[in-house]
Amino acid sequence: MLDINLFRADKGGNPEIIRESQRSGFAPVELVDEVIALDKAWRERQFELDKIRQELNATSKKIGKLKASKQEEEAKKLMESTDEIKKRLAAKEAEVQEAKSTLDAKLTTIGNIVHASVPPAGLRAAP
Repeated sequence: MLDINLFRADKGGNPEIIRESQRSGFAPVELVDEVIALDKAWRERQFELDKIRQELNATSKKIGKLKASKQEEEAKKLMESTDEIKKRLAAKEAEVQEAKSTLDAKLTTIGNIVHASVPPAGLRAAP
C-alpha cells in the first residue's frame, strides 16, 4: 500500500506521479482523485474530533477548579454537559473510523508506483 503522504501535495507528495503510474499500468486514474478526496474528508473529521476532545478537556478542567473552590452546584451543571460532549465524541469517533476504513480500502486499490524505465503494461513481454 502506498503512503498516504504521496497523495498530499501539501506534505511534499506528488499525486501526478501516481496518476502517471496508473496510466502506464492502464489502471483507472480517477482512483487517485478519489483517494485525495477521501483523505481530505478524513482529515476534516479528525480535526472536528480533536476540537471535541479539547472541549471535553477544557470542561473537565473547569469542573475540577469549581469543585476545588467548593462551587458544587456549578460543577454539577457542567458535569451534565460533559455527557452531551461525550456522546458527540463517540459519534465523531465512529465517523472518523468509518472514513479511515473507507480511505484505506480505496488506497489498497492503487498499485505501487511503476518506475519510468518500465514499459507500459500493454508493451511488456508475457512471462
